[in-house]
Amino acid sequence: MQLRAGSTSSGLLRARYEVTADGRVVTGWTARTPQAHRELVVDGATYVLDAHGVARFSLEGGVRAHLRRTVDPRPRTSWTLEAGALAYRMTGSGLGRRFTLADVDGGAEVGAVWRTTGLRPSYGAELPDEVPVPVGVFVLWAAMAIWRATVTAAATAVR
Repeated sequence: MQLRAGSTSSGLLRARYEVTADGRVVTGWTARTPQAHRELVVDGATYVLDAHGVARFSLEGGVRAHLRRTVDPRPRTSWTLEAGALAYRMTGSGLGRRFTLADVDGGAEVGAVWRTTGLRPSYGAELPDEVPVPVGVFVLWAAMAIWRATVTAAATAVR
């Protein structure tokens, strides 16, 4: 499944995000600032997305999923995604532009989440077909939150 999220200006300091899955619009939201709690309608069903910093994210609704930062001896930060019987490891850096998704059991790369640079960055994901669309939107939303938090922290540290 391919997901894309683009943003357009929708007023003073507001952005409108629209997410497509394989070319069809599945959800969208308007935001002035990042929100730790959000209700989204994805393909006609309501879901609740929650962020607890950049360490824990949850999706509640018809499908449930959790993304948790894991302690990993490797130097790269990683998160474990659990959605029903599916389990993946997402690795990467908030300062980088790409997270990879790998099978927890075999470690083989099965997908990726990325962002482009620019004044209005866009986001994308290539995920396994067995990942439900709401979980894909959730992964994209969580990655966007991690990137925003990391960029904000880096900008604050420079001052």
